[in-house]
Amino acid sequence: MKKFYSLVAVAALSLSVNAQQETYNYVLADQGFANAQDINTGNILAGFITYEAKKNGSSNGPKYYDTGSNLRLYSNNADGNGNSYAIKTVGEARIHSVLIKTDTFADYAPNTAIITVDGVVVPTFIEDGVYVIEFDTPAQNVTIKNGQTGSSAQIRIQEVEVVFSRTLSVADYAEAAKAIKNTVWTNTAVFSTKGNASVEVYNVNGQLVKSFEVNGNKNVNVSDLAAGVYVVKSTENGKTVTTKVVKK
Repeated sequence: MKKFYSLVAVAALSLSVNAQQETYNYVLADQGFANAQDINTGNILAGFITYEAKKNGSSNGPKYYDTGSNLRLYSNNADGNGNSYAIKTVGEARIHSVLIKTDTFADYAPNTAIITVDGVVVPTFIEDGVYVIEFDTPAQNVTIKNGQTGSSAQIRIQEVEVVFSRTLSVADYAEAAKAIKNTVWTNTAVFSTKGNASVEVYNVNGQLVKSFEVNGNKNVNVSDLAAGVYVVKSTENGKTVTTKVVKK
């Protein structure tokens, strides 16, 4: 069978811009959740993609467990209104496709899952324990719900891959991306803008760790950041781009 996916087991932003589409891998094990923690709302990629988990009619709400490193969506055997997990956009961002990797194909990826795209039910396609959700029109809300009836079943989500885009022209994107001059940082980040730009720096867990304003050419001291990979969000004249940087 043709493989439709290439899930990456790290929470890093892959900025392979193709027709202004970007791919982000969100790995549950890398988010710092406590064992048996209730999961409600939060960021997949801060500023662009969020999530909302709901209990609905199930007796248990969505929870994260260390065993298998997964978010468990429980069923409601009576009417199929089990836990749900919605992937939502922020602002003008739009989702183009979603892959949801589960713990075990046989037990924790039931084909009774109900998947909606902007409120419209779409067919469920599963390959090797991965829900493959593809659609023609860019969407703002992609939701998976445990629709099991008659017997108990769980959906155990380990990883989510979201392909999304913003409403920037190619020229706009190229111009905005010029603001960040170096993508490998030691103690200094170098910026060059035509006007005032707001800059936010996020770690791989989606947490905001630094923010500042830039106007013109500016060197910013980033020696306080620990070594690692960061996502830099720069907004200038209403245009926002993200860039992956490495702090050494």
